[in-house]
Amino acid sequence: MAFTPANSVRLATVAVAGAALVLPTQVTGPATAEDTPVTTEAAPTMAQKRAQAQRQKRAAARQRANRARSSLVRVALNQKGERYVAGASGPNAFDCSGFTMWVYKTALGRYLPHYSGAQMDKARRVSPRNLKPGDLLFYGAGGSQHVSMYIGKGKMIHATNPSSGVRVDSIRMGYYRARFAGAGRIVEG
Repeated sequence: MAFTPANSVRLATVAVAGAALVLPTQVTGPATAEDTPVTTEAAPTMAQKRAQAQRQKRAAARQRANRARSSLVRVALNQKGERYVAGASGPNAFDCSGFTMWVYKTALGRYLPHYSGAQMDKARRVSPRNLKPGDLLFYGAGGSQHVSMYIGKGKMIHATNPSSGVRVDSIRMGYYRARFAGAGRIVEG
């Protein structure tokens, strides 16, 4: 069918639950000014534009942080089973703080000191119920005795001792629960 004013489609605007829908209707006569849909939405204000920009910025930061956390967990899990050696910092042997230091450097290019108490000082404190993958868990007075990395679902990965090396354990494991000093976050967002 060829287009003619007699068989053109007229647009009808219908309000449904606060939103405007434009629906086609059959026109039997020539098109008129009444056939053009009228938009009644006001342009966003500067404050609304700024708020939208802030929301987008925060969402992008969350996405970057989630990618960083995934990278930390992936790098850490690839070291599972490696040897524990006091003072070692990878890639084939680790002590506890050497392990977290190496994982952060390898996954994100971020430097952490090779001492659990100093790592605790660099991290922003978070409560255990707000843990996210990649957060560090500290044990002993001032976090000076041991550090591990939270990997999600109540699990942590850490370089434990010469007999077991790098392994995954529950964060609720009695030995560590009794010595828990706090948790800290390096990756924000």
